Amino acid sequence: MIDAAAVVVGKVGYLNASVAKITQEAGLGQGTFYRYFDNQQELFDLLLPLKGREALDHIGKAVKGADSFIEVELRALRAFISWARERPWFFRLLHEAHIAAPEGYRLHMDHIRTRFRSSLRRSWQNGEFPSFGEHELDTITVTLTAARDYLYNEFAAQSDQSDAALDDVLNTYRKLITFGLSGAPGLNGARGLHGAPGATRP
Repeated sequence: MIDAAAVVVGKVGYLNASVAKITQEAGLGQGTFYRYFDNQQELFDLLLPLKGREALDHIGKAVKGADSFIEVELRALRAFISWARERPWFFRLLHEAHIAAPEGYRLHMDHIRTRFRSSLRRSWQNGEFPSFGEHELDTITVTLTAARDYLYNEFAAQSDQSDAALDDVLNTYRKLITFGLSGAPGLNGARGLHGAPGATRP
């Protein structure tokens, strides 16, 4: 039922994902739906957290053995894009959820950010990206999780979705996060937020 609902929402959106369409996709009678759910909203609020967890579990397997945060993030992005390419319904499920299933959307985002921040904090404690303080990890978490979403959408919109095209996206992303997280602030006379060369937060 969950799998069928994900496919139907991906095709027609939450608004038009009726019980009849979901049970037809699942090959079940409508009475079966009501054995498990009181209404559509109850299903919708479960849908994104459950499917999101599947994506995170897939990513978790892909990053095992990585020896740095940069390597973790590159493996994670590749795994996520590969997973999402096989499940084209996922992004409609995600992008409409904040309106149609706000409770499910909140749970999904909390789960993603908790796991991501935990990984980021372990790397920070191991001495990676020393130019950042612990108070900055939440902002990095939000920035990089958003990047995954937008990079997938940009890649999916391209006519060339070959492995070589994906490698090119990942190589650019690798340079961006490597220099952005590992580089020292103020290099090449760059001005900080307060205007002075190399100015950083105390």
